[in-house]
Amino acid sequence: MKKSIPSVLLLLVGISAFARIVHIWTEAEMQKAAQLVVVGTVANVRDLDETNTVLWPSCKFVGVEATFTVSKVLKGDFTNRTVRLHYYRFDPLHFCPPNGRSFIDLTSTETNQFLLYLVSDGAARYAPVSGQLDPALDAVRVFRPK
Repeated sequence: MKKSIPSVLLLLVGISAFARIVHIWTEAEMQKAAQLVVVGTVANVRDLDETNTVLWPSCKFVGVEATFTVSKVLKGDFTNRTVRLHYYRFDPLHFCPPNGRSFIDLTSTETNQFLLYLVSDGAARYAPVSGQLDPALDAVRVFRPK
């Protein structure tokens, strides 16, 4: 029994060495960092003629742009009826390496309203405030009114 405890501890330490640190943003952090906070519904999703391997060299990412119809502005000076969100997805679409990144998975048939914490990405479009990596964990989430 005493010999198995060090073995289990060594195994757990070995497994955790492959873990990836992910920052879970609080509502207050996102609110403070965001230039624009809106509630919206997905109107259109399209792949861009853009690939990226810089974020994680062993994988290929494709740029995606989702257009949201804005129903409410919670922060920022924004009068447009739509907002364009720039993010990435794995290529191929449903590929995800072990302990890999999480990406937003939106479709134009989505009926949920989303709460979006955004920063300018230039060219009249926005990116998730939590960044292009793991934004699904933080800055783009289903809106649930309180």
